[in-house]
Amino acid sequence: MLMHWIKKTKKKIILKKKRNIFLIILAFIVSTFFAIILTNYYINKKQKELLNSIYESTHKNIFEKTQNLINDKQNTSLAIAISLSKDETLYTHLKNKDFEKLNYVKIAKLIETNSKYKNIWIQIFDSNLNSVYRSWTNIRGSLNFRPDLKKIEALKNISTSISAGLFNIGIRARTPIFDENNNFYGALEVVTHFDSITEDLVKNNISPVVIGDKSIRKNLTNPLLSKLFIDDYYIANENVDMNLYKYIKENGVEKYINIDKFIIENGYLISKYPLFDENKKNLAYIINFMELKSINLENIKHIKIQTTLGTVIALIIIFTAILVYYLRDIKYQNSKNKILLNSQPNIVIITNGKEIIDANKQLLKFFPLVKDLEEFKKTHICICNTFEDLEKDDYIINKDYNGKNWVEYIFENQDKNFKVAIRNSENKLRHFSVKTSNEKIDLSVIVTFIDVTNEILQLEKEKNEQRNMFQQSKINAIENTLNSIAHHWRQPLSVISTIASGMKLKEEIKELNTKEILLSCDKIIFNTKKLSNTIENFSNFFEKDKTISSNSLVEMVNNVILFYETIFEENSIVCEFTHNEDFILSCSQSDFSDSILNIIENSIHALVNNKNKEDRYILINFSNKVLSIKDSADGVEEDVLSKIYEPYFSTKHQSFGVGLGLFTVNEFFTRNLEFEIEFKNEEFEYKNKKLKGLNININFN
Repeated sequence: MLMHWIKKTKKKIILKKKRNIFLIILAFIVSTFFAIILTNYYINKKQKELLNSIYESTHKNIFEKTQNLINDKQNTSLAIAISLSKDETLYTHLKNKDFEKLNYVKIAKLIETNSKYKNIWIQIFDSNLNSVYRSWTNIRGSLNFRPDLKKIEALKNISTSISAGLFNIGIRARTPIFDENNNFYGALEVVTHFDSITEDLVKNNISPVVIGDKSIRKNLTNPLLSKLFIDDYYIANENVDMNLYKYIKENGVEKYINIDKFIIENGYLISKYPLFDENKKNLAYIINFMELKSINLENIKHIKIQTTLGTVIALIIIFTAILVYYLRDIKYQNSKNKILLNSQPNIVIITNGKEIIDANKQLLKFFPLVKDLEEFKKTHICICNTFEDLEKDDYIINKDYNGKNWVEYIFENQDKNFKVAIRNSENKLRHFSVKTSNEKIDLSVIVTFIDVTNEILQLEKEKNEQRNMFQQSKINAIENTLNSIAHHWRQPLSVISTIASGMKLKEEIKELNTKEILLSCDKIIFNTKKLSNTIENFSNFFEKDKTISSNSLVEMVNNVILFYETIFEENSIVCEFTHNEDFILSCSQSDFSDSILNIIENSIHALVNNKNKEDRYILINFSNKVLSIKDSADGVEEDVLSKIYEPYFSTKHQSFGVGLGLFTVNEFFTRNLEFEIEFKNEEFEYKNKKLKGLNININFN
């Protein structure tokens, strides 16, 4: 009988193992089948998304490249125009109306020979908007047909425009000519074209076709550079790719000038850059062609490889997980093993949230008045009955959480940090961080209580220190504000004092009349308003409005610099702010200003403590959406740079003040606005001086 039972038992074990192996293989096959389907779907979807993203980015780069080239061409043309307008001979000929003596052919050829601009046209206007000289033709006449020159006033200011004339579409830069008495005699215009721009685009694998709008056809009577038309649309670049010209002609111009962003067609990414006149009307279009094969698509190939590899790894993990699941024996007994529980330094319990099922010896150490777990359960039933209510959201108490007890609530919110407060046998409050296991065991959960009392007390201490430091910062800010107000008040008060003294003196010598009294009163009222405006401006600057709004970065930085104007003067600090663009930032204006204030305050401290008066500089620059603030205070040690993000950190020379300034700056830009900020030492040259200091770069890209 015994042997029969043994054989029967072995047979059952073998059959169970075979069944388990069969289930493992079946589960793996099914998982593999679905993994292949999902992987192919994901790869196709991801490739389409990535391809569209690459095309979008390429279009944006082409647009920006075209825009930058046009801006550069306009600026260069204006520089040439300004230089040529300073010729005294030109002034004399215009004054004497000796227009036949005007000759700029050699100058134009010289520019064409020594630069990449091969079609430089120079035109002279008289004071009646007539063209009295053209370097490229002998044709003269009125220019009233040009929208950008319909009024004489258009010639009296330095300006640039893109316009169409009798001969071509061009970039035009004008500068007026006045005599020493500010009498207007005429203007000089430099006309450049699009060939150099299109050549630069070709170097970047971009093939442009410049197409003039059909509205300019009626005035374009003598096209010189290009003789090409598609119906009434003029091809403005002489170096146009004839294959692309024929392609556009075959498919119709309207299709390409009406492109929204870009299209993919015939192996090209085709995008449009519109050109407008001064009235924002369509003047021309730059149709840019880029071959798809010149666009880097390596990332798309990598997606397939990476996804396939990830799928293989996932299948291995799934197979391993299934195998482990079927091979493990008794999970519950191993989980609640008393030896394992007692080896933990923290309080560990097994509970369903209503009563304790098991616990380690650390629980009894914390409650020494009970001799064992059974006595504890008789006294408290659940450990949750010992939780103190501190009226804080992150502290758990014994209550119902939307139909769930405290354990279930923590178990379903494991991404959050929860704490509990419990009084020990000495009636001292202790704080614990509470964590649950990732899995349940027969509807029960393992709960770990980690004592964080010391950390809580330390944090409270640091908060008190922080409040004190912030209070000191407020006092410093008030002092700086009063100094700035005093600086701005000094001149108006001096004027008021002088006026009052003069009135008193004239009254003493009996020469004060009513007219002088009224005039003096007006001056006093004017300077009093200046005093009042100063107070209002400073009040607005320090108004703690936390509202999120759209603000000009340049304006906000300028306001901060204005606030420190007096401090700069008193400490012989040169502060320079340069920028070639602006950026509209959606944020709290007061928080942004406070952050820039902290950065500049740190630089001031460092400069005053470390640098002679002749070498104190704070240089601020905003370009390419990067705000750079650097000083000449010799920088900080490299091993210190990694610590400046930490609160309360300070260097020996106090370049970081109380240690909260750059911490709050980093928190504002990286956490609140999700921008990148970089702190680094940098050597640079300024006004023929080799300097070194800390450079703080805030990247708004």
